[in-house]
Amino acid sequence: MQVAVASSLALLAGLVHAVPLANNTPSTRHFDGACTADKLTIRKEWRNMNPTERHAFLDAQNCLMKLPAKTNLGGVTNRFSDLQALHRWLTNATVLDGYLAPSWEGVIPNGIYVADIIHDVGQFFPWHRYYMHAYEMMMRDECGYKGTMPWWDEAKDADTGDFFQSEMWSSEWFGGNGVESLDWCVTDGAFANYTEHMGPALTDTTYCMSREWYQSIAQVLCTSEVVNKCHALDAYEDFYVCAGNAFVSPHYGGHTAVGGIMADIHNSPGDPTFFLHHNYIDRLWWQWQTANAPLRFSDMSGQAFNSTNLEALGQTGPAGGWPNATLDYPLWMADILPNVTISEVMNVQGGLLCYDYDY
Repeated sequence: MQVAVASSLALLAGLVHAVPLANNTPSTRHFDGACTADKLTIRKEWRNMNPTERHAFLDAQNCLMKLPAKTNLGGVTNRFSDLQALHRWLTNATVLDGYLAPSWEGVIPNGIYVADIIHDVGQFFPWHRYYMHAYEMMMRDECGYKGTMPWWDEAKDADTGDFFQSEMWSSEWFGGNGVESLDWCVTDGAFANYTEHMGPALTDTTYCMSREWYQSIAQVLCTSEVVNKCHALDAYEDFYVCAGNAFVSPHYGGHTAVGGIMADIHNSPGDPTFFLHHNYIDRLWWQWQTANAPLRFSDMSGQAFNSTNLEALGQTGPAGGWPNATLDYPLWMADILPNVTISEVMNVQGGLLCYDYDY
């Protein structure tokens, strides 16, 4: 990982240029369908939640960790791990005709291609947006959670030079860095000594939830300067590569700066801070979308199939090239929620979704 990190830091350092900081004000509402002002929920930055709200959120998260699993995905041990297993499976998915992507039927033969279909692809942002919604609905429907969904303002902290200054990392809340002498296990906070059962990567082993902080990564990949560079891009395909790719982006920076299981692309949802990180990443996309709404509510492009590893193995893909992400591309949730298309999650106030961010 250290080689990849060093390469990423060097590359992005040469790309970043100064642009004005985005205006941190609530977006103009874009209500459509069943989403109305009285139904709108506001996702709050962790520091804007009061102690009662914070405890309620952590209690609901712990509830998911105690409920039995419902999917038959490999490695699951509790309801929270259903989400982790889904993420891992789609990071290394075998494409089956009419199953993951009905629109690919007849294009890709059954069971041949194994690839990541949720990272470094056009559907990265919409899939993770719906995944955050699945997590929220699980919290509300199965654990009775009534509160807000939190996010972490990573650029705010990266700009100060101390990426981990937020009180979310205190022993009262999510806990802090792992302990080096204990394989970077997290020993404080609401999830102290939590046991993981999926990972590393595609293995199933028993080990601790870990964090191994890297401040230097955040200073290069997570600052407002980097975010604004991405927001200045006009085409969606350029934006998702800048903000969301798996190696040089605020998305990658947040994962690898926290480190530990968060740096395991397959199993990173095993740390609950994953969801604050990805709500933040979703906010970056929403800010980019609303900067030119409603045009960007239909701006979707990019390859739908991460073929990097396949091409390295000599698999050149079907005639006509790999499939592309389109508005009718299906977002699969393993029956945690019904599958929907990308078009249904393009507007976070479009009916299926109904939320905004506090700034």
